[in-house]
Amino acid sequence: MFSSPSSASRPGKMAIKPYLQLVRLPNVFTAAADSLAGWLLVGGALSDARHWLPLAFSSMAIYAAGIALNDVFDYEVDRLERPGRPLPSGRVSRRFAWWLGATLLAAGPLVALASGSLTSAAVAALLAGCVLAYDAGAKRTWLGPSVMGACRGLNVLLGMSQAPALGGPTAWLVAGSMSVFVMGVTWISRGETGFGRTRGLYVGMVLENLAILGLVGAALRPRDFPSPAIDRPILNLEGLLVLLVVAWLVALAGSRAIREPRPEHFQKAVKTGVLSLVWLNCGVVAAVRGVEPGLAIAAFWVPAYVLGRWIYST
Repeated sequence: MFSSPSSASRPGKMAIKPYLQLVRLPNVFTAAADSLAGWLLVGGALSDARHWLPLAFSSMAIYAAGIALNDVFDYEVDRLERPGRPLPSGRVSRRFAWWLGATLLAAGPLVALASGSLTSAAVAALLAGCVLAYDAGAKRTWLGPSVMGACRGLNVLLGMSQAPALGGPTAWLVAGSMSVFVMGVTWISRGETGFGRTRGLYVGMVLENLAILGLVGAALRPRDFPSPAIDRPILNLEGLLVLLVVAWLVALAGSRAIREPRPEHFQKAVKTGVLSLVWLNCGVVAAVRGVEPGLAIAAFWVPAYVLGRWIYST
C-alpha cells in the first residue's frame, strides 16, 4: 500500500487522519461540554457520572454524525469549493461516511436512553432530527443558521433533560443564548469560501454578542436555577470574567475578518467561535455553580485545542 519507507513508517497516522477530519474531531468535544454544562446548571453532580456521561456521549455521537452527513450531502459543492476535504479528495469514501453518519445518528438517542430517562432520549431524538434536517437541505435556505442554532440549544437542553421542567426559564435562557451564538457562527461561516462577503459576518457578530449578553444575564441570576448540588449564594466573578474574555476574543477575530475579508480570516473567526463554546459553558457554569464545576467544563477545551492544531475544525 505504501510505496516509500517514509510513508510506511507511519501508516496509522496517514490512515486515520482523514476520518478524524471527516467528523471534525476537535469540535466533538465542544458538544460534550454543552450537555455536561446543562447537567451542572440544573443541579446535577459531577459524581453522578452514570447519568451525565451517557448524555455527553450522546451529544458527541450526534454531533459527529451531523458533520459526516453534512459532507455527504455537500459532496458536489465541496468538489469545487473545498477539494481538500476527505470526501472530495477521495481519502474517505462517501459510502463509509454515509454509514458512519447514519449509525452515529441512530446511536445518539439510544445512548441517551442509557442514562435512564425517556425524556433525555426524546430530546436526543429531536436533536438528531434537527441535525438531519439541516444537513438534508435547511442549510441552503435562510433558515439554515436558525436550525443549526437550534441543534446547539437542544444539545444544552439534553443535559437539562432530567431536571423538573427542563430546568426552568433561566436555564432555558442559557440554552437559547448558546443557540443564538451558534446562529452567529453559522452566519460567519457562510463567507469562509469567498472574498469580501461581509454581510453575514456583521450579522454573525451581532448575534454572538447578543448571545454573550444573554449568558451574562443568566449568570447574574444564580438563584433562579433549580436547587443546585453545589450551593452558591452569590455570583462567582471568575465565571463572569471568563464570559467577558470570550467576548473580547470573538470580537478580535471578527474585527480582523472585517478589516481583511479573506477566507482564512473568516475561517479563523469561525474556529474561534466554535472553540469558544467550551469557554462560554465554562463561564456560566463557574458563575452559577462555582469554579470546580467550571473547570470540569474547561477540561473539554484541552483535547479540542490540541487536536484543532492538527485537524481543521471548520
